[in-house]
Amino acid sequence: MRRSSWRWTLKDDRERLKTPRPHSVWPGLRPQGRGLRTGLTVCGVVAVLSLGMTGTAAPRDAARTPPRAPRPAPELVRIRFWTAPDHTRLVFDLSGPPPVEPQFRLAGPTSYEISIPKMRKSIAVTSEFVGDSLVADIFPSVSDSGVLVRVGLKQATTPLAFVLAAADGIPDRIVIDVPAPPNPQADLKLEQQLTEIKKSKRLVVAIDPGHGGDDTGALGYRRLPEADVVLAIAKKLRWELEQISGVSAFLTRAGDYFIPLRKRIELARKYQADIMISIHCNASRNRDATGTEVYFLSLTGATDEASRSFAEAENAADLIGGVPRETGDDLLGILFDLKQNDTVRRSSELAENLVDALRDEDRLSTRGVKQAGFVVLKAPEIPSVLVETAFISNPREAAMLKDAQFQSKVAERLADGVQAYMKNHARSASN
Repeated sequence: MRRSSWRWTLKDDRERLKTPRPHSVWPGLRPQGRGLRTGLTVCGVVAVLSLGMTGTAAPRDAARTPPRAPRPAPELVRIRFWTAPDHTRLVFDLSGPPPVEPQFRLAGPTSYEISIPKMRKSIAVTSEFVGDSLVADIFPSVSDSGVLVRVGLKQATTPLAFVLAAADGIPDRIVIDVPAPPNPQADLKLEQQLTEIKKSKRLVVAIDPGHGGDDTGALGYRRLPEADVVLAIAKKLRWELEQISGVSAFLTRAGDYFIPLRKRIELARKYQADIMISIHCNASRNRDATGTEVYFLSLTGATDEASRSFAEAENAADLIGGVPRETGDDLLGILFDLKQNDTVRRSSELAENLVDALRDEDRLSTRGVKQAGFVVLKAPEIPSVLVETAFISNPREAAMLKDAQFQSKVAERLADGVQAYMKNHARSASN
């Protein structure tokens, strides 16, 4: 009886649902309560689905995820400059690549302008006084179109400008090289000096301190810059060599400025160097690595993987120092004839003489003579070596490299090695 009553009630409920009544009038309240709750639940689900289909909840979602703000334009964040004997270099560091190709133009005989559209300027960037023989000052300003930099020139010349992409921790940047105008009198004086040196049959030594300027080289223990250390050693080596009878020496760079790798070779040729010694500091992720080693050019490949990796890192100095990429490599395309093979043989002899002399320095352990494809060693007619004086990444050796007395000792030993090389070749010439 209870079951049939229950069936009738459900049926009755369905019939009554067709005719809406006030909610307080429903008969059979107890059995119909479950049906009522079921009906209300279905209605609620339908209502929720209807809301989702009609999209009335969309504004609430949109409020949670506002549209992204446009990315701010890159900005000029720093201006740097270096003075070299034959040019002044200006570097504009950027926070990102220029949105539009910068425009460069001579605005007058002594005014050069760099226009960088859609670029911002950091408030830290202000006017710079250079005051060397080529550049008076640098004045950056901002307009609605971007940034305009005016460079005041002291002489009528044509700057060379180019954009460099970020590489090896160096940001995107604009580089301006302001060359010195031709100086016929200075060129004539140098030519006379070289003629006198050649008449005296002195050995001409090109000393090449690595890195410089924008390229600090390896940052050693407590951020000791390689470029500063090798310049100090090179200056001391020059002094030591000038004390030897029959030797003349010159530096490829005498200050903190950058010289491209090929320009270093060109300078050695210009001064008619008989040998070239490039000074560097070694570096390694392993702070326990120690010692000194001397490299000469390999025509077939590096002595080992570490030598190959080191040569690749040094050959990339132009990208760090700021040299636009060139297609091809004229030095790599040289056909090494008998003269080149003789140059490599003499380079090997010079390297052995230098390593033997460095063994007399008690504080150094020698790692021997090695070979690798360094660009700076590729002058076909000049015997050339690259000296890794010590590991700037090693705390003990970094302290030694920073010490002026140790720098003088290294210079003395290298000068002894050059003198031994001279004696060997003097005997070969007499035989």
